[in-house]
Amino acid sequence: MLTSRLYVITNRNLCQPKSIVSVVSEILDAGVKAIQLREKDLNDTDLLRIALPISKLCKSYEAQLFINSNVQIAIDVGAVGLHLPDNDVSVQEVREKTQNELMVACSTHSISTAEKREREGADFLTYSPIYRVRSKPTYNVAVGVVNLEELVHHVNIPVFALGGITPVRVKECISGGASGVAAMSGIISATDSGLRAKAYLENLL
Repeated sequence: MLTSRLYVITNRNLCQPKSIVSVVSEILDAGVKAIQLREKDLNDTDLLRIALPISKLCKSYEAQLFINSNVQIAIDVGAVGLHLPDNDVSVQEVREKTQNELMVACSTHSISTAEKREREGADFLTYSPIYRVRSKPTYNVAVGVVNLEELVHHVNIPVFALGGITPVRVKECISGGASGVAAMSGIISATDSGLRAKAYLENLL
């Protein structure tokens, strides 16, 4: 099971000129215990090149690493889990390929998909976007905390709130039934990533 209430999602473009590996090191040092490596535009060779050192870092900090979509990379680097996008392959298919050795998380944007993923055997879900995401104007309309509360009541697995989550919004999401929060741009940056991560963690105490 996921042992953290903060799930940090990577984006190497947000931390330039720093490398994503150095930023991951900073947030792990700040206390982050769960990371999703989400560099969807990279080919397998380039993804493996950054996944290997990040996996090594996660193991040294006893943090959990999830790889977005790529089953083989997750296996090759010894990640604890895989994260599937909303309309990706079934959880059962992943479990068959991995002999049930990986945790499987799933993104969801609706109650029906959340229920479907739970039936398939997902370990936990991210539900988004809770709030409007300025960096993604074409993103789905924000679902809000009220819909978060409703979705949480329809499933029996952990749900992590995602999308526009800031440190000051963390407690609202937790009060809405979320097991934790997920963040990308709120934490991943070229400056102060460690301090940003600590701000989220403090609001999860």
